[in-house]
Amino acid sequence: MSNTGRKKKLASFNCDQRKWEQFIACCNSKGTTATATLLEFIDLYLGDSQDKLDAIGGNDLDERLDSKIKASVETYLVKSNKTHSDSTNETIRAICERLDKLESEFSNESNESNSNQTTVIDNLANLEQKIEKMTARMTQLAEAIIKIQDYLNNQQKRGQKSYYNNSSYSGQSPRMQPLTEEGLAKRLGVSEETVRKERINLPPPLFVAWCKNKDRAGLGWEFNENTGFYQPAS
Repeated sequence: MSNTGRKKKLASFNCDQRKWEQFIACCNSKGTTATATLLEFIDLYLGDSQDKLDAIGGNDLDERLDSKIKASVETYLVKSNKTHSDSTNETIRAICERLDKLESEFSNESNESNSNQTTVIDNLANLEQKIEKMTARMTQLAEAIIKIQDYLNNQQKRGQKSYYNNSSYSGQSPRMQPLTEEGLAKRLGVSEETVRKERINLPPPLFVAWCKNKDRAGLGWEFNENTGFYQPAS
């Protein structure tokens, strides 16, 4: 150090050049010089204002820290919002794609359901027709059974009458002569077409029973294909 004036010393110390330049610029911006600022700090440090100096340094430090923290938080929030926005957009896009897929699947299932429903309706219609045919056939069978039962009952009655007649008379009753279709129709009181239709549609035993119900004497008639005539059933 060297003398620069009365009771004054020239002080020199090593300092980073960049920091020193920044310090000079900061002092100039506040309307003072680096020397005046350093002397003020020395006076404050040596005097009773050391606590004030520490407080000032601490406040500045806190302010700088608060500033840096605030800047970091703002930067983080910006990045977080961007990331959250991108994530939200991806989520919304995935939801839309899922909804489109579900709508497509529902549409396909609806078409298949309509097709299956049409098939079920057709099957039900066919089933109803089959049931109607079966019901009609069962009705015919029931009528045929009734006719057979009547025929058997009448046959039994005829056997009893024949037994009593044979017991009373030694001679046999005359046998009925074969009839043409016209003759049988007159005897039964129906048309020839009716006789022909019943003969074709009914089995021989049922046709005999049908004739027996129509015949005034309770006789059953059967068709002889060899002669083409109707003769009393044996």
